[in-house]
Amino acid sequence: MIPIDDCKLLISCCNHKGGLYLVHFKQQQPEIKKILNVGCTGITKYGSSFVVISNSHGIFILDENLKVIMNKALSTELDLHGVAIDNDKAYIIETKTNSIGIYNLKNNLERIDEIRFSPENDDVCHVNDLYIANDKLYVSMFSYPPRKNSLSFASYFDNKIYQGVILEYSLQERKVVKICHDKLLQPHSVLHYDDKMFYCVSGEFLVKRNEEDIFKCLGYTRGLAVRNQTMFIGQSESRHIPVLLKNHTNILLDCGIYVHDISTKLSSFIHIPSEEIYGILVI
Repeated sequence: MIPIDDCKLLISCCNHKGGLYLVHFKQQQPEIKKILNVGCTGITKYGSSFVVISNSHGIFILDENLKVIMNKALSTELDLHGVAIDNDKAYIIETKTNSIGIYNLKNNLERIDEIRFSPENDDVCHVNDLYIANDKLYVSMFSYPPRKNSLSFASYFDNKIYQGVILEYSLQERKVVKICHDKLLQPHSVLHYDDKMFYCVSGEFLVKRNEEDIFKCLGYTRGLAVRNQTMFIGQSESRHIPVLLKNHTNILLDCGIYVHDISTKLSSFIHIPSEEIYGILVI
C-alpha cells in the first residue's frame, strides 16, 4: 500500500453485484463496508449529505452518517448515470433520452427542467458523466454529434467507435460552448483538479490529464477521484472486455481501485467485492 493518511471513499458499483461501498483507510489498511445493496451509478456530496443515483431505485439522499433519509423512484427506462449538484439542484444524466434532468433538491426532488443533446428518445450519444465548475457543465459521452441511429451499449464496444467527447456546456447561455477533447473511446468520470481536467478513456484503459496519458489500468477504467496528489481509479470486470482486449496483452480481470501517487508514480490496488465500478467520491 502506498502511503496515505486517514481518508474515506464512497465507491458506487453498478449492474450485477452492484452496491455502494465505504472504504476507510486507517493506518494504511483499507476497511471496506457495504452501505447500499442496490446497483449505484452517480455519487456526489450535497452539503453534509450525499446524493446517490441508482438506475433501479432512483435518487437516494444519505445523511452524514450514510443513512438513507430520502429515496425517490424514477423510471428505470431512463438509464440513469452521473450526477452533479449546483444551487440546490441535482443534474442527473438520463442516458436513454440523451438528456440531463434537473431536479429540485429543496422541493421533494421534483424534476423542473432538462438539458438535451439530441431530440431523439433513443440513446444516440450515450451521455454518461458530468462535472460542474463556474457555471459550466463538463459532460462525457460516447458519440457527439449524435449518431443518426441508436446503438446498443455493446455496439460501442464491438465497433470501436472513437467518437467520444468531453464537451463544455454553459448553464447561463444554455448551449454547448466547445468540445474540450474528442476522438475518445468511451470517456467517463470527468473532473477538474489543480486547474487541469482529468478523465477516463475507458475503452483504452487510460486516465488522462488534459491531453496527457498519466495512468494505464489493466482493465476497464471508470471512476476517478483526486485528493492531495493521490489519484483513485476504478477498474471493472466489464462484460464487454473480451472485445477491447484484442489490442491489450497484459490484463487484470479484477474489480477494484488503484491508489496512485501522481508525484512518485507509485501505485497499489485494492479489491472491491463487486464487478463494475462506476464512481468514486472522497468524503
